[in-house]
Amino acid sequence: MGEKPTGQGMGPLLVVDADVFIDHLRGVEAATTYLRGIPREQRATTDVSVMELLRGATNKRQTDAIGCFLLHNRFVSLPVTTAASRRAVVLVRRYALSHGMKLPDALVAAICMEPERRLVTRNLRHFEYLPGLAVQKPPYAQALAAAREDRDD
Repeated sequence: MGEKPTGQGMGPLLVVDADVFIDHLRGVEAATTYLRGIPREQRATTDVSVMELLRGATNKRQTDAIGCFLLHNRFVSLPVTTAASRRAVVLVRRYALSHGMKLPDALVAAICMEPERRLVTRNLRHFEYLPGLAVQKPPYAQALAAAREDRDD
């Protein structure tokens, strides 16, 4: 988790948001396959997403599973830098009232606004209105949403 980002020159770092890891932790096989298929030099997440995952854990076994998965699969955890913190303040000022932007999303977006970074999340609506942010859904997201709709019918 503490390694330096290595995505330079090999495609952008694919910065995975907490929701994608949550899918994996809930046993969504397509999420696990996707995460393991990201080239190692492009694997990243943010310290904010790691904190969100740990905060959502209900026992030590779950917190250990989170740490083990990130470590063994070599996901770099990107910190909140001074520049990202300042960008997040601007984002909250601009979008908290108009779009309901929450602090964790502002921090994640601000971290991902560095060059050669692309945010991967199922929650596009939280981010798609932000200029200067490269964001994409994981490839399994549409099938997962359809399966959930079918289950709810």
